[in-house]
Amino acid sequence: MYSRRNSVLALEPALPDGPHLPPGQAPTPLVGRETDIRELGVRLTDPHIRLVTVTGPVGVGKSRLAAAVFDDVLSEFPDGGRFLSSPTDPQADPDALAQGVVHGVRDRRFLLALDHCEQIMDTLRQVLPGLLAACPRLTVLVAADEPLGVYGENLYRLGPLAVPESADDPARLREVPAVRLFLERARAARPDFALTGDNAAAVAALCARTDGLPLAIELAAARMKLTSPQRLLAELEEDLGALSGGPGDCASRHHCMRAAIESRLARLAEEDAAFLHRLACFHGPFGLDSAVDLGGAPPARARRILERLVDRNLLQAQECPDGEIGFQMLGLIRRRLLEAIPPRERDRLMREHAEHFAGVVKAAQDGLSGAEQARWLDMLAQVHPDLMAALRLLTSTGENAEAVALTLALRRHWLINGRLRDGVHWLSEGLATGALPRHLGTGAQRLLGELLLWSGEHHDAHRRLTQARAAYREMRDDSGAAACERLLGLLACHRGELAEAGRLLEGAVRALRDAGTARGHALALRDLAECRRAQGRPEQARELAERALHVFLRQDDTRNVALTRCLLAHIADDRGEGEEAERLYRQSLTRLCELGDLPACAAGLERYVLLLTARHGRMTESWRRAVRALAAADRLRAVVGCPSPQPAALDGTLAQARSRLGEEAFEEAWRAGRSAEPGDVVAETLAPLRGRRPARVRPADTPLTERELEVAELVARGLTNREIARRLGIAEWTVVNHLRKIMRKLDCCSRVQVASWMTRLLGEADPAA
Repeated sequence: MYSRRNSVLALEPALPDGPHLPPGQAPTPLVGRETDIRELGVRLTDPHIRLVTVTGPVGVGKSRLAAAVFDDVLSEFPDGGRFLSSPTDPQADPDALAQGVVHGVRDRRFLLALDHCEQIMDTLRQVLPGLLAACPRLTVLVAADEPLGVYGENLYRLGPLAVPESADDPARLREVPAVRLFLERARAARPDFALTGDNAAAVAALCARTDGLPLAIELAAARMKLTSPQRLLAELEEDLGALSGGPGDCASRHHCMRAAIESRLARLAEEDAAFLHRLACFHGPFGLDSAVDLGGAPPARARRILERLVDRNLLQAQECPDGEIGFQMLGLIRRRLLEAIPPRERDRLMREHAEHFAGVVKAAQDGLSGAEQARWLDMLAQVHPDLMAALRLLTSTGENAEAVALTLALRRHWLINGRLRDGVHWLSEGLATGALPRHLGTGAQRLLGELLLWSGEHHDAHRRLTQARAAYREMRDDSGAAACERLLGLLACHRGELAEAGRLLEGAVRALRDAGTARGHALALRDLAECRRAQGRPEQARELAERALHVFLRQDDTRNVALTRCLLAHIADDRGEGEEAERLYRQSLTRLCELGDLPACAAGLERYVLLLTARHGRMTESWRRAVRALAAADRLRAVVGCPSPQPAALDGTLAQARSRLGEEAFEEAWRAGRSAEPGDVVAETLAPLRGRRPARVRPADTPLTERELEVAELVARGLTNREIARRLGIAEWTVVNHLRKIMRKLDCCSRVQVASWMTRLLGEADPAA
């Protein structure tokens, strides 16, 4: 019969012949863990996997998952199983323990689950290898804070629940696992609690602030009995102790998030604890070099400490697109560590942190204008929270010139990674002091004008750029003045003042050519080409754009090559060269998407949709794609804060699409586009309309995205990474990145295993195949 004893020695007596009862259903559903239950169940029922250890951060729900999986798979073990919770006898004799279990289990097909094993980890490390050797049909499931570290152990790291990225759509918010759990437990505390337009942002922020940890979410939800999400969010700013409750508020043995974290930290060695405290200055993901730089330990020792901290789930490790391993600390753990650091020491650490990231930005400058733009832009996007922290520190300590210099060095980050509002904020802050060296102040005015231009704030942009141009002229900086002239010309073009735009841009082209600024000259050529196209002079526009393209190709400037090809596509469309326009759009949009250039992706999608519907408007599919693409572009522009320059044309297209598709189909396509990843929308929009294969039915239980399924299918057909990239119109390194994600999701370690999985999936989807 089923037993929960206080010691694993409960297994010493011989076990009865019949199967044992499972722990029984939990009083509340296990939310958001369907995939984990399935994947862990597959491992436990695999006869070649004998020992599985579930680990994860404090409060992640290891015990609940272990019990749920035990329930789910017990029927696969004909001789039954036993689930032991809180075995706490660290003094047990390992030999006697092993003999007792062997006597009870022998050669039976038996499942043994051990939960809350922190106190007997050393005993288990001694016992389990010999026990598994003596009982060839025994499978052991362990739920613990860290791996056992014994040979044959199969590790399952349980991560937090997914948290919302935004709160712009309450209906979509309800589908996010962390929000689902919060709503379920909040209604248990207050039955009339509901997600509304008024509290959606606060609920999303609470789920993010709790790191998606079920324990923290349940404790927060229990507070809804007497408070609101908005008020609790404010309390959490002041006191981590707001996440506490009683035995009835959660299924965990812990009833306070701070105490749960402290119990985990208390088991650290002194050296590891000191290193971890220094890493608490990171606000977001960080790499090995950054950890070594700020951790205060030599590289070899730092690596060993990082391994131990990852094993103890105090740091999360994940593979980055470039193949390096990145680390991140959960926000609640970080906050508790910072609270424990004396103020003076904390200030010193934050100063070192700001200096480190100023160096990171300086190192990125060359890479941001060359062939490795994608890697450097992705790196800056990853460390954005730390860049903001560095700017806050410099501003708060009165180091305004240093803050403005760092803001100027991040120009491409603001523009390409869709951070226009952040750039405007920091430049406005810096200029408000009025105590900057003249060259810095003028540069700040110029960049602020550029960001305001793309934000659609034309009046303020014109004022800032005019002031910067005058200052550059006073300083006799011809290239600086010409750069402002170029931006003023571009602004006039956006306003529809084409004659003025042409005059300004012609002057900028000459001045930047004479100044010997090749890149600036090419930018002015391309802007003048845009103006000539708007003036109805496509031949001259094409000649100017091709001259600019030649320069960007020579400089390996990936982004500007893509932007110029996008303009050439627009010109080809004006000239009635539809096929050439589509070819150029595919080249440029694919590259811009890989770079993560959100504003350019939005503009490219909008322009391509106009071509798509004009050329293929007789096909219903073209209108469905158009709606999805424009919905995605609309969402990107909302995130970035960059309005569309052609709203009338897009409104007309949407009106036609609504008429062609009907209200219901239109709304469905719009919702799908708003929720889809930009890369998926770009890939779908650019896919050929004619001669397409019938749409694949995507199984509901597959963990792969549509794009990952495409890559997996091509792997199964024997294509190389280069061939897959050519077939899908993406970069080869993007294929490699997709393949890494596929292997991680499927728990595969080779292309052969991926191909085998996909072959089985295709066979199940089409038995006649």
